[in-house]
Amino acid sequence: MSLAQIDSGALTAVYTDAQRLGIADDGDLKWVNNKLYKFVKIVDLDCSVNECLYPASVDGNSYTIDYTGGSGLTAKVAAIALGTVDISEAPYTWVQICQPGTIGEVRTDDGVAAADAVIGHTVDGECDTMGDGEEEFVFGFALEADSGSPNTAAIMFG
Repeated sequence: MSLAQIDSGALTAVYTDAQRLGIADDGDLKWVNNKLYKFVKIVDLDCSVNECLYPASVDGNSYTIDYTGGSGLTAKVAAIALGTVDISEAPYTWVQICQPGTIGEVRTDDGVAAADAVIGHTVDGECDTMGDGEEEFVFGFALEADSGSPNTAAIMFG
């Protein structure tokens, strides 16, 4: 693992195995504007911008949007997708790590209000408001009510 030296615009790009050579290696980290990004492989299902991701390998180099039926190792959100990934074409990409104290735009379920504690949702890629008994799955707090299509909200990770 190393700190990659790439252009910040490349954070939303996707790569085939061959294309990524010389760009980044699995697990490389990059700090941009006080946010931590990691170069990973997306597995199980395609993902879209702002979707919640779960670790899918013990080395932390593979992620999935599907923790209920896929390779997810935990139901706690660990990263957010920055680009749209078609895993059959180009499964390698940068993701934003849910680093405490940083903010990210996250896909929601159309029910998140400002100040809500949020957790991963059983709908792939979305987050939801925490319910009773789900405190251990909280990955952040909504800074605003969700809006848009698809619904998103600014989330303070931590």
